[in-house]
Amino acid sequence: MEELSKSTVTLLGVVVGWLLGQGSELLRSHLKNRKLVGALNAELKDLQAHLEKSMQRCAKSINTDDAPRVIIWPHAITHPIYTQYYPEICLHITSEQRTSINLIYGHIRSFNKRLSRDYAPQAIKRGIFLAYVDAKWAYELIDYYLRHNGKESLADNEAKIREINDDFQGFADKI
Repeated sequence: MEELSKSTVTLLGVVVGWLLGQGSELLRSHLKNRKLVGALNAELKDLQAHLEKSMQRCAKSINTDDAPRVIIWPHAITHPIYTQYYPEICLHITSEQRTSINLIYGHIRSFNKRLSRDYAPQAIKRGIFLAYVDAKWAYELIDYYLRHNGKESLADNEAKIREINDDFQGFADKI
């Protein structure tokens, strides 16, 4: 068997070293991306809990007969992972997941805007109802996203949409 020359061994060492370096960088990048996607999913679970409390506050305020004096105003929702890291995360999730996530955060943005508006006393219940609608949609979208890993759309589930709309109708009748 022929011996390899020093230059061939050196060249092979450089190539193997380069491949190992690239492999470790790819692994590091993959682990970071998984961590960011996991952080977004954890944030969605936290948002869901916050939305549940907000919906309860809205429902209690809508059901009270002594509005606007007894309105329990929900708190605005923050979402630091989405705000800071979404441009990076969106490169590593599917198109369906991106669509679902953007719908969720669109409803959260709308919910926060509704909470920051200044309502006339006779329009407070209506404003709370509209905030409830956004909170409910965001909550249900998160639930659907987490259960199906963003691979199915809530828009395709007519029975669930009908159930959500019936809930809205129950509150709308009280306004």
